[in-house]
Amino acid sequence: MGLFDGVFKKEEKQKPKPKQRKAQVREKVEGSVPSDVDVIPLEEDVIAKEIVRPQIRYVKKIIVMNYSDLERVSEELQQGNLVLVDLSALESRPEILEKIVEQIKGMVSAVGGTAAKICKKEIKLLLTPSDVKIAK
Repeated sequence: MGLFDGVFKKEEKQKPKPKQRKAQVREKVEGSVPSDVDVIPLEEDVIAKEIVRPQIRYVKKIIVMNYSDLERVSEELQQGNLVLVDLSALESRPEILEKIVEQIKGMVSAVGGTAAKICKKEIKLLLTPSDVKIAK
């Protein structure tokens, strides 16, 4: 053994075998976990899941025949549901159709939602609440 052997040769550390590594990691993990861990009661866990649960929304089809059907459209929009409005029954009465369409536009703007015509041949509108947008 020469004077410069320690400088030029690096000491090779023995790498532990995979089984030894797993045991070392297990010891480190088990040693770092405190023994008195608070357990979350089941009730709090259920409450947390309820808070995180997404709101269920529906797409509802409503056939508008007269002004009284607009109340149902308004209720569904306020509940956060998407509404598919079928105005095909009013094609024969254009003056009523025009007034109903204006009222629907007012409802949608009051809620902060969007409206879009979805059929070319028939008069069908898709109405969405404020947090759902339609890309036009």
